[in-house]
Amino acid sequence: MTAPRTLPEDERMQLIRYTRPERWPLLDRFAVSGHLAGRILAEVVGEGTREVDRRIDALDGRADTAAARLIADAGYRERLAALPFRADDRVIGLGDSLTADRLGWFGLLTRTLRLADRPVPTVHNLGLSGNTTADAIERFDLVEALAPTHVLIMLGTNDARRHGHGVGHRMVSAGETGRNLSVLRDLITGLGARAVFITPPPGDQTRIDAFFADAALRWSAADLDGVADAVRAVTPEHIDLHRVLHRLPGAAYLDADGVHLSEHGQQLAVVAVVNGLVGAAQVARQG
Repeated sequence: MTAPRTLPEDERMQLIRYTRPERWPLLDRFAVSGHLAGRILAEVVGEGTREVDRRIDALDGRADTAAARLIADAGYRERLAALPFRADDRVIGLGDSLTADRLGWFGLLTRTLRLADRPVPTVHNLGLSGNTTADAIERFDLVEALAPTHVLIMLGTNDARRHGHGVGHRMVSAGETGRNLSVLRDLITGLGARAVFITPPPGDQTRIDAFFADAALRWSAADLDGVADAVRAVTPEHIDLHRVLHRLPGAAYLDADGVHLSEHGQQLAVVAVVNGLVGAAQVARQG
């Protein structure tokens, strides 16, 4: 019998921050109770459910604080009020760990919508850590079941993930990423919903190389740039988060691994998404 491993504190917190067992397709399709999903996460990190709940509450508190800071800005409040969402809309965030993040852009969007003096649509976070564009197609039945009116998609970072020591095979080829994004666009619009694609953030190669030096997986910043190009090519109606962040000095928007967004980066991301949604709505009205 294998003894349970003891995870370092930072790794434990990262797992809790990004892991949502209730979104695993099998558990999601069969509506497994939240209690069981909590037990699974507790087993993964090697702690009791109460301790995991305490840590989740702490992350939620940090997200609440960030949302309050955002909504205190008059410009952000004004743009939030101009979002093209009605109270009867159903808005889905479809993505990977960048969307699943308990401190992430979609959670911040949800929180600030609820704090704002405006109609609040129904929102569903379908972010799932590790997902590729192909994985999102596989679980599209879960998107369809929610009858969305708007789907915000940030995918492709894990398509560019490379596996193997010294070899580095991509999870999804560049050509297949483009094809999968087109499929997702067609599936979403086929539901009568609006598909809004968001380019994933750029990577920092120096941090990536240092963080994943001994790992059997890694990323290439150039590959991530290529993913952004694929998103831009699939539809003119996209929000170019990659370009917004790439222009900033110092890459403080990224965590130590050079791939995931930092808390600051997630706050920049939600601002970029809100700006992009409002800008697209203004163009549509003028057209």
